[in-house]
Amino acid sequence: MIGIIAAMEEEMSILREAIGNQNTNQICGIRFYEGRIGSQEVVLCTSGVGKVNSAMATTILIEYYSCSFILNTGIAGGITGVKTKDIVLARELSYSDADATPFGYAYGQIPGMPKTYMPNLEGILRVKQVLNRLGLSYKEAKVYSADSFVASLEQVSKVDTSIPCIAEMEGASVAQVCIRSGVDFIVLRYISDIVGKENQIADYNAFESEMAKRSSKICLEIIKNLE
Repeated sequence: MIGIIAAMEEEMSILREAIGNQNTNQICGIRFYEGRIGSQEVVLCTSGVGKVNSAMATTILIEYYSCSFILNTGIAGGITGVKTKDIVLARELSYSDADATPFGYAYGQIPGMPKTYMPNLEGILRVKQVLNRLGLSYKEAKVYSADSFVASLEQVSKVDTSIPCIAEMEGASVAQVCIRSGVDFIVLRYISDIVGKENQIADYNAFESEMAKRSSKICLEIIKNLE
């Protein structure tokens, strides 16, 4: 069973329409759609924005629906090494708003958790193979998650932005739940804006719906083509 999480309805509507013989259920205020896309058994949900919402949705997908693979899709802001409309595959994830450094932890590290969350290599390779087969170019980058929309580079001044990286609000919390649960996961993002640029908010407003729908379409193709 594959669990698919998006934060916003625009990122999920196309996928939901593709499910055959769907069953619906509402748990903790989140509606889940269970069925098939092609030959794959899937459960979809729109978690809502932010780390708590996405962590709750991930937990339900794993515990209630016994999902063995989680795919988190949606839009993000680019920081370094990406441009608007890029497809980005997360190679590692951490928080940009967690600080337990007085106790010897790295900035962004939750006490007792890894410094960064790494997707399973086999899962990454599977998704890369599908993207390559579909002729879709993509980039790999680090994902920084926070409970704030990142509109200034000052907001990510304490994390390493010398590497290709992006900012959003759910990926690391999805990864944390999956790592703790021993479940494989992939985080895909589609760049709607570039952090700190003069036209960032205008770009976000212009591209939000377009990139959300594109993310849904690409995720649909990946699900159909996973072996």
